[in-house]
Amino acid sequence: MVRPHSAGKSDGGTQRDRLFSRRGVPKHLRKKISLKTRPQHWLAKARQLKKAADILIIEFENDQKEYDREFSENMLSRPMTLPYPDDSITTMLLGFAIENLLKGLYVDAQNNAESIEDLNQLKLPGRSHALEPIASALAERKLINFSPEDIELLHVLERAIFWRGRYPSPQNIDYIFSTHESGGIQKNGFQIS
Repeated sequence: MVRPHSAGKSDGGTQRDRLFSRRGVPKHLRKKISLKTRPQHWLAKARQLKKAADILIIEFENDQKEYDREFSENMLSRPMTLPYPDDSITTMLLGFAIENLLKGLYVDAQNNAESIEDLNQLKLPGRSHALEPIASALAERKLINFSPEDIELLHVLERAIFWRGRYPSPQNIDYIFSTHESGGIQKNGFQIS
């Protein structure tokens, strides 16, 4: 009897499981292979992400100038033909760059990056892509201080990483707005009174 092929699954698990299982690397090679977890690896990735963001910033600024030109020529006398420029992907890449910088500093403070076989062994604080918990851990160790404005910027970057730079909408409407400590509402980094 021939069984229908199920998407990505077989008796050996999903294709991803087979590709990334611990069985994939023979024991005799495990000690010769290391994950790129040293602080300089995190810094190198941060620089690559920043470089990509720099290229997109130029594009965004050109789009913004075109939009502003059309707006000033029209002065609302007719509908705009250009879409409002979107910096969400640029902001996401900058967020990923900051995430890599923070993780590199955290790993440097741990002094255990040499023997890592799984990134979970780094025990990074917070959930995946959360920036404030890593910043707080660094501040507790007196490695770097963050002002309230820095922390708020980290929140803006987190929103770009979690959804704004990747999807047209968050999974939940509550993620669009966050409550500002002054009691006002904050939308994408700007306080609304």
